[in-house]
Formats: sequence, structure tokens, C-alpha cells
Amino acid sequence: MIADHFRDKWTSPAIGLPITINPFAPVSIVGRDEFEALKKEVLEMKELLKRAKAYDEKNGEPDCEIDEKMDLLRRVAAMVGVNLDDVIRKKEKRE
Repeated sequence: MIADHFRDKWTSPAIGLPITINPFAPVSIVGRDEFEALKKEVLEMKELLKRAKAYDEKNGEPDCEIDEKMDLLRRVAAMVGVNLDDVIRKKEKRE
């Protein structure tokens, strides 16, 4: 649910994060205030993910991460210098 919320929010045409979705989209200049606002959102998301993970572990809930969804969250977090490795599992390589 948390990942869905942020994925939907960050992929909305109104929010405009084309570089995370389409590497061929034109790049727009982002101001310091916009950058810091996005970083704050990412850090809040990370805290929510930590709490959700702790809840799931405590209650024996199965791991429900979807690689594509987590990949988007990782890419947005990386744009603002936030690492999510301690919260969400790394994408497993498939043969």
C-alpha cells in the first residue's frame, strides 16, 4: 500500500519526474526547494516502509514486494541520495 501510494504520486503527470520513468524525456531543471521537498518525501516514505516491514515481520505476514514497484521507489530515492537497501530487498537476478 505504501509503495503503491508513492508510485502513483511520483508517476502522475502533474508531479513530473520523467527522468525516472523515461530516460529519453526532456530534462527540466529542479530548484533546491523542489529537491529538498522530494528528499523529505522519500525519507518519510522510507520510515513508513520500515514500520510496515516491522509490522509484517511481527505478524508473520508474507513478503509482498513487487520488483517493478520497488525499482521505481529505488530510482526516485537514488535521485535525492537516499538508499533503500536497509528497507527493501534487492532485486533478485533471474537466470
